[in-house]
Amino acid sequence: MKSLLLIFTAYSAILSAQKKTEDFLISIPERKDIKSEFSKIKLIDARPDTTNVGIVQKGAFNSKAKVIPVKPLQAQFQELLSSISKNPSADGELLLYLKQFYFAEVTGAFSEKGYCYVQGYLFSKDKDGTYQLRDELDSVIVHSSMDVTKATMKKGSEMFSNFIIKNLYPKENSGEKYSYEQIKNYDKIAKQKFPLYNQEVLTDGLYKTFKDFRSLTPAAVTFSSIKTTPDGNRVLRVSSNESGKEKDIRNTNEYFAMVYQGIPYVYSPIEKSFNKMTKDQNNDFLFTAKSKTTAKNGDVMMASLFFGVVGAIIASDASASFEMKLDYLNGGFIPIKEVKK
Repeated sequence: MKSLLLIFTAYSAILSAQKKTEDFLISIPERKDIKSEFSKIKLIDARPDTTNVGIVQKGAFNSKAKVIPVKPLQAQFQELLSSISKNPSADGELLLYLKQFYFAEVTGAFSEKGYCYVQGYLFSKDKDGTYQLRDELDSVIVHSSMDVTKATMKKGSEMFSNFIIKNLYPKENSGEKYSYEQIKNYDKIAKQKFPLYNQEVLTDGLYKTFKDFRSLTPAAVTFSSIKTTPDGNRVLRVSSNESGKEKDIRNTNEYFAMVYQGIPYVYSPIEKSFNKMTKDQNNDFLFTAKSKTTAKNGDVMMASLFFGVVGAIIASDASASFEMKLDYLNGGFIPIKEVKK
């Protein structure tokens, strides 16, 4: 009897372990008649974690499962291209630089929300062996229903298919050429296109949006002083003396960021303050800020936070401080690690 119980327990453990993963497969679209010049596609997987493509929830108890493609992504993209491009003489090559690709789910009171986030750049290879930028992808899919896993994965698959299909048609050359080795570190090149990342001295002022901040184009609002926390890491009040008298600027939550005496700060909605940023060796802006999370869904929430859409996936009022990185493409807050008190 004890032996049978041990066997049953072991078998249950195996089944449980097996259920902790979910496959992802790019579905082939019905349209398969595009006469394209491209017959090959290569992948540079530059994601922070290439072992999986996110976390979903399975079963009646919403147990977490890592999404791990059984077939490698490189092979899936090649199959996709081969199935829709019907040109026997095609010998062109595409190169996909995949920066982010992640699924996540959050359970609410009466429904689930599924997310799929993709960031990447697509290049085409020239006759001389160099590459030109063809298009970029920076998109978030949000799907809400009682069971979102299949629907979200289907939409994620369609996102890739549509992106590849629209880039199979002739396009004007971008003009800039890159070697394969340069594209392997394309994030560094992309950042340098924006004043925020290529200027040593930042322009003082308040910035309405991330794009304004990235281009260093402040709003037409002047301020003369700030009040910070004792450690100087958070700006609690911004004041102006335009009227001849020192006066607080109201509604600072309408601004994405500010620069004061050359020091950049980003607005934290939870703390209702501007938090100081510093640059690291990779030319990224780092800062500490709070994000909302839950103990019950901690892993899923942490996965979701990588989207840079923290405000859209709040599941509780609990919050924790994280070391964050500013996403240079969309201004999202990317958590690096939790800051323990």
